[in-house]
Amino acid sequence: MRKSIISISFLISFLILTANIAAQETVDESFDKLVDKKNLPVPAEKDQLFYLQRDPNTNTVIYSINLENGELDTSRPVKAHWIRYTEGSKRTNLSFIQRTMAYGVHHSKVNDNEFDIRIQAYKDLPIHVRFNQQNKKYQAYTRIDNKEIVLERIFVRINGGSLFKPKIQYVEISGYDAGSKSKINHRFQP
Repeated sequence: MRKSIISISFLISFLILTANIAAQETVDESFDKLVDKKNLPVPAEKDQLFYLQRDPNTNTVIYSINLENGELDTSRPVKAHWIRYTEGSKRTNLSFIQRTMAYGVHHSKVNDNEFDIRIQAYKDLPIHVRFNQQNKKYQAYTRIDNKEIVLERIFVRINGGSLFKPKIQYVEISGYDAGSKSKINHRFQP
């Protein structure tokens, strides 16, 4: 009986927490509001690998290399956080739901200085994070049309839907060719 009461209490607490998180995520956000992606802010955070922007606002997820005292934390090589431009550029952590279902990353080690990461909401996009000997820093790489590019930005055009099921019109990957340094943009529908 006591275990049942504890289980029910835990379930109710979890549902309330989930509802509160969802409410926080959707305050004043309409999922059919489109942003002008050309006028979105361009972040330049310390140790930034790339960033993700999406409708319906300017808030941005930053993906950074996770260094502890100058050394890579191999248990969590990439970390993500928000810059909430709609709240005065406030920096906040991803919520549990965002981390596990949307913007968080899963990683696997390729070798000592290279990791394969996948964004939770779209695991079909392979991103490799590795140390670049030429510029002495970690960078994120992905492939577009059989070319390896240095990843700078992911933009997700959301046109309607809801918090847990947005209607994704397209995803646009932006970066530059690792060899020639020429800018590359690639748009696809997931």
